[in-house]
Amino acid sequence: MIVKDFGRPSYDTAGSITKKRRLVRMMRYCLTQLARLGLTLQVLKTAFAAGLAWLVALLIPGSSYPVFAPLAAILTMQVTIADSIEKGVYRVLGVIVGVTVGGAIGSYFAVNTVTIFFAILLGISASTAFRLNPQITSQVGVSTLLVLVYGQTNGYILGRIWETMIGSLVAVLLNIAISPPQASVAARQAVVASIRQLMLVLEHMLDAPTDTEGSLLEARRMVTRIEKEHLQIIQTAHGFRYTPFQRRERKAMFELVLLINRVEHISIQIRGIARSLVDLHSLPGQTYDFSSVLKDVRLCLLIFARAVAANDVEAKEAAVMAVREMRANFSQYYYALQHEADTAPEVGAIFSDLGRILDEIEDKFPALNAQAAGSGRLFPGIDISANE
Repeated sequence: MIVKDFGRPSYDTAGSITKKRRLVRMMRYCLTQLARLGLTLQVLKTAFAAGLAWLVALLIPGSSYPVFAPLAAILTMQVTIADSIEKGVYRVLGVIVGVTVGGAIGSYFAVNTVTIFFAILLGISASTAFRLNPQITSQVGVSTLLVLVYGQTNGYILGRIWETMIGSLVAVLLNIAISPPQASVAARQAVVASIRQLMLVLEHMLDAPTDTEGSLLEARRMVTRIEKEHLQIIQTAHGFRYTPFQRRERKAMFELVLLINRVEHISIQIRGIARSLVDLHSLPGQTYDFSSVLKDVRLCLLIFARAVAANDVEAKEAAVMAVREMRANFSQYYYALQHEADTAPEVGAIFSDLGRILDEIEDKFPALNAQAAGSGRLFPGIDISANE
């Protein structure tokens, strides 16, 4: 009797898996070496789009040298699909307006300095008057000049429009078919890096408690930086809307858009804390020590960054437990401050910002039990609004 072990792969299966892994490693190595030589994926896509656009445009009768097709493909090919579509539309509209103006003037006037001046002036002023995009305006000028000088033969104008449409369409379709690999991995790393930068701002508050102005400046810089990172991730995510492929990647990118939005909110709260510390530092005769709560929120951000990077259940559970513990610590510390005389309103503002930071992390993980959070009650059993 022969007993088959289904728990282990056969030698043939194991060998095929090993071959696939070697092939993947070899491909990664080749791509890395090509990137060092400047042959990145974007460069290869642009060159391939130009050649393919020329080949397709040759199918149009009478197009012996369809220069407009590869030129449109080169200018249309962008990093994201959304940008490629936008560039393609601008390119086609600019060519249509430009060849129309250049062809109309060239049919009645000889080409000379005055003709070129008035043709370019008319084309660009018309696009400016209609509030067209500046990229369309520049394309109008180029197309007007080329048609005015070289486009006096029959069918030239219509041929150039077809070539531009073909080149733009080839670039867009190629960008859809060959999307940037693992865009969500780079975006996730950027989000984690932003969280760690916020931790550095908190470290500056801890290491230099008297340099409140410097901490506020660093916090403002981080808000600006994260806003730019947020916009970049949104643009990358929008590019995946136009592709039927990589659905998992598209879903991951839109989740990261929501995540970087939370990180941006956290940066705004940290900026508010820095602003309140500046105001407290200017008050005479009153000193407050927030080192313990700042250390707690820094630790909470560290665990949050690890949860975002790992993206697994254990890391999320650690973040959940951290938020619960921090809420308890903040409640005790604020409760002790409430019993002191002449507590400054800025103290309540600081704890409000701290509570909102925990709220952003809490909302990221729905498994976390809802804490008592309402209007002016960011901590259980404590009314912060009384001091605000």
